[in-house]
Parts: sequence; C-alpha cells; structure tokens
Amino acid sequence: MSADGAIKRRVAAPNAGAGGIDLEEADPMVFESLREELQDEVSSEENDLTNIEDEQGWEDVEPDVENIVYKSLFDDKDFQDVRSMLQYCLVTYQFDFLRIKADLGLDFLESIKFVNYIRAELLRGITTLEITSKQAFEDDKYLQPVLEDDALLFSLDDLEPAKDLSGFDQPSSNGNTENQIPADEMVNLRRKLQRTVDAVKDRFRYMRAHMKMRSSFQADPDPYRSFSDPGTSVWSSLDRPSLSNLGNLHSNTDQVSLSGQRSLNAPSRSTRYDDDGHYKQAYAGIGIHETMIKDAIRTNAYKDFIYYNAHLFEGKTVLDVGCGSGILSLFCAKAGAKTVYAVDQSDIIYKAIEVVHDSKLSDIIKFRHGSIENMTERDIPKVDIIVSEWMGYALLYESMLDSVILARDKFLKPNGIVLPSHGSLFIAPVYDPQYHAQKVDFWSDVHGFNMSAMAKQAYLDAIVRTVEPPTITGKEYKFLDLDLRTCRKKDLEFYAYYNCKLDIATPSLSGFAVWFDVVFAPPGASKPQTMTTSPFQPVTHWEQAYLMIDPECKGKILSGGLPVGTELRGTVRYAKREDNEREVDIRVKWEAYGHELADEEEEVGGQEWAMR
Repeated sequence: MSADGAIKRRVAAPNAGAGGIDLEEADPMVFESLREELQDEVSSEENDLTNIEDEQGWEDVEPDVENIVYKSLFDDKDFQDVRSMLQYCLVTYQFDFLRIKADLGLDFLESIKFVNYIRAELLRGITTLEITSKQAFEDDKYLQPVLEDDALLFSLDDLEPAKDLSGFDQPSSNGNTENQIPADEMVNLRRKLQRTVDAVKDRFRYMRAHMKMRSSFQADPDPYRSFSDPGTSVWSSLDRPSLSNLGNLHSNTDQVSLSGQRSLNAPSRSTRYDDDGHYKQAYAGIGIHETMIKDAIRTNAYKDFIYYNAHLFEGKTVLDVGCGSGILSLFCAKAGAKTVYAVDQSDIIYKAIEVVHDSKLSDIIKFRHGSIENMTERDIPKVDIIVSEWMGYALLYESMLDSVILARDKFLKPNGIVLPSHGSLFIAPVYDPQYHAQKVDFWSDVHGFNMSAMAKQAYLDAIVRTVEPPTITGKEYKFLDLDLRTCRKKDLEFYAYYNCKLDIATPSLSGFAVWFDVVFAPPGASKPQTMTTSPFQPVTHWEQAYLMIDPECKGKILSGGLPVGTELRGTVRYAKREDNEREVDIRVKWEAYGHELADEEEEVGGQEWAMR
C-alpha cells in the first residue's frame, strides 16, 4: 500500500465519535509535515540504536535470529521498536493505542485481543473502527495472531500507557506538535527497551503456541495420550503413566571403553532413531509436569537444597537444563540468583513464561526455547551453577543426562556447581510369585482361551512398578556411582559388577529390582541433600524398574532353591537401544554361589530387558 493510500484510511481516534474521523478532510500540508518529522525521528532513533549497540555489545541478545520488526497497525510500514510504531500511528492516523488501552483497562491478554481485532478488521476491509468497549474483541478467537510473529503482541506488557507517548502528544488542528522527546531521553528510552528485549523474545512465539496448547489441554483429558496415535494412550504394564517411545535431544556415538572391561559396539549416528518431535510433544502437555511437581520427594529435594543453601545462589548465574514448568528456575530466583537461563525445547516453555511473568520474576529468569545442544555462549554466557531434573526411570531412561553433561562442558565456569552432584544405581534380587501370577499365569485361561503367547511380552520389558520390600530377598548392591562434575557421555553405556547376598531363603528367583539415588553435595554446601527412589523409602513417581526373569533363562535356580547366604554375582549392562536412543537396554547376568549344586554351569543365567 502506498503512503498516500495509507493516510486516507479512516480509523476511529480515541476521542472521536462512533463514526470515526475522515482523514481525507484534513489539511494535507499538516500530514506532509508530520510525515517528514516522523521520518527524522525514526532515522535519529535508528542511529541511537546503532551507537548504543556499538557501545554496549548486548551480549544477552540471541544470535542468528531475525531482527524484531514492529508492523504498523494501519499500513505496511515496519519499525525497529514499538515506540516509533505507536508514535507513527498516533501522528499519521490520529490513533492513540496506549490511551485506548489505558481507558479500557486492558490486561495483557485483552491487549493481545485488541491488537488482533484491529488487524483482523482492517484485513476485512473495515476502514472505520468503533472501539468504545472491550465487547468488540472479547471473543477468544482474537487470541490467535493475525500476523505471524507479531512483535507488538509481546511488547504490550512493557509499555506504560501515560508515560511512553506522553512526550509525543496528539497534533493540534494546525499541525503543530509539542513536547517532542529530547534526543538524550530517546537514548535512555532505547536503553530501557533493549533491557526488555530478552523478555520480548521469550514471549515472541507465545501466542502461536497458546491456542494449540489451550485446545490440546481442553480437548484431551488424558495428558499421557500418544501424539503419534491420537487414539492410543501410552501406559506401562501396570496401567500407570509412562513416557514410552520418546525421541532424543542428542546423539551419543561414543563407544564404551571402561578400563579393564570390554567395549560395546554402539551403532553409528545414522543408524539410530531420533524421534525428537515426539519427545517435545510429550512434554508439551501439563499432565507430566503435574505428576512431577506433585511428587513431594522429588520437588522438596530440590527446593530444600536450594533454599537451605541460598548462599550458593546469591548473585550467581544459573542454567536450568530442561526447565519444563519452570519450578526449579523459580526456586533459584527466590534463593537470590542474579540471572537464571531456563532452557527447554518443548512448547511447555510458553506456559512457563506466563508463570514467571505472573510471579514478577521476568527480570531474573530468561528463557531459551530449543535444544541445549544447538546453543552457544552467545545464547547463554558462562554460568556458576547448572541445575536439572534429568533422571529417568532406572536413572538413565530418556538420556537427558547426556544434555546436562554437554551443558556442563560448554557453559559451566571452572569450579562451577552441577545439581544434583552425584547419582547412583542399585540392584537387588526379588522373589514375588504373586506378581508373576498376576502378569503371566492368568494368560493361560482367559474366558476359556489359552492366550499364553501374550505372556512372553512381560519378560521383554522392564516394568515400572512399586516393588514391595518383603519381596526383596537380599542386600542391595550399588553398581554405578556417577560424579556429575567429571562423568562423560560414554560412561552412561557400561558393564558393571554386582554381588547380592541373600538374607531370605527362597525357592527361586523372580527377578531384580533396580533403583537410584541422587545427592546434592557440591563444595560449599552447608546442608547436603539426598533423594532416593529406594523401595524401602516413600514412593516417588519413578518407583522402581522391575526386571522379571523368564523361567527359560533361570537354569537350575528355578527349582534348586536359594538358601540364606547364597551370593548372586554377575554383571549389569546399560546400553542405548539401537532403534531409539532415549530408551535403554538393560542386561543382567548372574551366577549363584554358596550352596551345593549338581552342575554349577547350569546355575549361570542371563536376560535382557528394554526400558521403553
């Protein structure tokens, strides 16, 4: 649209009647003068911006992102900042957006509806707008952006109605303007705007995701529904929520080479499945985050450590890897962190932005939407502390620890802190014939049909369940201890030795229980914290991983009996699954020692389970 055509649009000025003002009746010399003044003002401000950026560097600005452009409400003119755009609309079209916003008492979401209403009406060819109340744009359809990546939508909350345009008053009928903003004030205002640019970028794609998430939450009461098949819910074998078939944030092509132990032949990057999109969608819903936050053992472990050790966070820069709902970032901010960089590649980050905004902590918590693997120090500076809730079932399911290790190596300052600081894995023998009957034996007679073929699947997968303490027949053995300050990605695929001594005599071995602990004990901590998923402690949402043994794998252990004092020795192997790196194959081998056997070789057994 030409400038001449644009200036002839009819729009309702703030103090106009319902019919609006016909700009064609105005003196054309007035608007020609105002256009020239506005162009000078815009050029001057662009120069100020260039000078300021040369002086300051603006290290926090994200790289490789298109410049933020503010499009005029009434034509196709673009501006580099929201002030210039609104001033242009005020001078050129006699439309005082901020005054209308203030007069109607619009909050953040109502202001978004207001902008989209204006843009939608003009797209329909409506040249006279009657804006006298909120009713014109109260429909939630106006939450959907009319323009893709409309920067104005995410700057509204940073503008103060009376102040921001008070120095650029509405022109009088003779075309004169008063109280022009001085150049030095323009520089200060530009600095203020630049300080809010992170918050603008954080909310930049909020509205595009808002309607999608809103409809998803309302239409789907099952927050664990599989996104790949809308008609199928994802459940574990005990009818509890599970994150199965998730994608991966990263790849790990390193082959295991632990000292004194043989290496795993890890498939190449190209042969491994990387369902990244499914993973992001699975965490976009609120259900999984509700489950995690309601896990008091989990959430309180982080909160208690952060609050009891607030001296570690005071004035420090923190990186929250996989921030999700933002709860850990909020804890860190409340503990006194100077800046928290919250990173997540799922669209739940847009809800976290709202939470932080409502908590009035947007000046401390800065969001980065995307994979931590793709970010550089231009996105995130060096940090003092990395915090993350990366633990999956059996500790390493979902492979999120890989991302934390990468973030540590890339962004953590020397002598920085990683929280939690340590992680451990445990294994213990289980005898539970009742559970075996529940999961396997009942298939032999289902309404008169032999469906035993179905039972085999129960032996193939690691089952997430609560293992009752009375069924655990021997002392647990810690088979892995990770120091998060020094561990490497290749350490997460391994062989490890274990030795469990039975303290209860049993006729047989039903399976193994696997669980983990994490410890918060960095240097300088005044009150360390431990979080355990042990079956002997209160249940967490991780429960335990149960590895149910197929009778065909047991050898004579099935019928020979296991007296008190029997030692079960063997190895545990963890390896990423070839068809999905987020999933884990767990293989256990065992031998029984300490009682008379007719043929010791027959006591050797082994089996592999998939944690998926």
